[in-house]
Amino acid sequence: MNDSNYSEALDYLYSLTHSGIKLGLQNTTRLLEYFGNPHLGIRTIHVSGTNGKGSTAAVIESILRSTGLKTGLYTSPHLLDFRERVQINRKLIGKENATELILRIKHASENLNIPVTFFEFGTVMAFLHFNEQQTDVNILEVGLGGRLDATNLCQSEISLITSISRDHTEYLGEDLEQIAFEKASIIKQSGTVFAHIPDEEIFNVVNSLAQNRRATVFRLNRDFKVARTGAGKGLQTFDFANKEMELKGLKLPLMGQFQAENAGLAIAACLKFIGRSKEHEIRTGLETVQWEGRLEVVSDPPTIVLDCAHNVASVRNMTAALRQNLTFSRCLVILGLMKDKEIDKIIEILSQFGDRFYLVQVNPPRGEHPENLKEKLTKYNKQVQFSESVSNAIQAAKEFAQPDDLVCITGSIFMVAEAKKCFQNEKNLTNPGNSPHYRK
Repeated sequence: MNDSNYSEALDYLYSLTHSGIKLGLQNTTRLLEYFGNPHLGIRTIHVSGTNGKGSTAAVIESILRSTGLKTGLYTSPHLLDFRERVQINRKLIGKENATELILRIKHASENLNIPVTFFEFGTVMAFLHFNEQQTDVNILEVGLGGRLDATNLCQSEISLITSISRDHTEYLGEDLEQIAFEKASIIKQSGTVFAHIPDEEIFNVVNSLAQNRRATVFRLNRDFKVARTGAGKGLQTFDFANKEMELKGLKLPLMGQFQAENAGLAIAACLKFIGRSKEHEIRTGLETVQWEGRLEVVSDPPTIVLDCAHNVASVRNMTAALRQNLTFSRCLVILGLMKDKEIDKIIEILSQFGDRFYLVQVNPPRGEHPENLKEKLTKYNKQVQFSESVSNAIQAAKEFAQPDDLVCITGSIFMVAEAKKCFQNEKNLTNPGNSPHYRK
């Protein structure tokens, strides 16, 4: 197999993005039945929520892998390489395996006349790969919503709900209780649920659905607790406690109170899954977890941070985390937002955080035009500069910044992906021996 075969297979896969997003399970069900239902018979943990799904899934995977289990991890979206979505023991699916699976699924969908979306295709691909490689446990991140998401065909024994807020309202609506219902609909009959939902009315929606399905619910700050004990650049410490045990001084290389809470959810779920205490493995899993593009420090000085925050809740979490974890003089924000986000509210939060803004249009035509962002920022008397690309914005910010300034690149996963490429290229030029591979 050569790279051109993989490239052609990937071109076909990306052609499916033109069909957009379609919520529903019928087509994925038919394809999985054709392949012998590869998603059944493997222990599964399913992660839903508005923000924090990927981070939580990554922590679960790291802990369970530390116990010696063979893990399958399915997440989305990816940053640089489609293969990031499908990993076993934190290693990307190989190009040869990916090519072969793409061709098999393409052949089946065409022969059976089953139209599938990009995400549905990727989900079937992950289920097949995990089945054929005989994973011990699969950790699946919901793509969108939950109830009608392709991943919801799994038979998970544990479900997690990380948060509930507004995002993708064109599909899920504006009503938080309805959003909660959609996301909580991953809960399975007689399953176990771990949730971080502070709002009582929203929690009642989740709890009611769980009761109808005779599922047991464990709630953060009621049934188990997380207390942060230290915070710094790229590392924080916290304590975890439930009714059975207490773990003190846990180290997590992810910044932000919300990441400590996500890790608490992950620990609680892993303890239930393992069925016994494995303190050493939990500590190891936490200390070695990787989740790129989320409050990720990529250069210093000046400190440059990448974060995929793209909705009101995640932007609020990001700014709070940076204030709590870092010391800096000014903040220079490199920003690009999608048109379908709550832009006015996001700008309001960022205006209280950033001193100077470098505006980029990402992923046109879906990306908001910088002129519109400038108009909103000038209301807050902010310094604004346009950049033709993320790389140009980074260069301009680095030239302007003082060593004690912070540069924050945020607004969408597209912004972070472009920034990752820039710093990766810079690193390779500085150290030619470095491998260009991402997430080895």
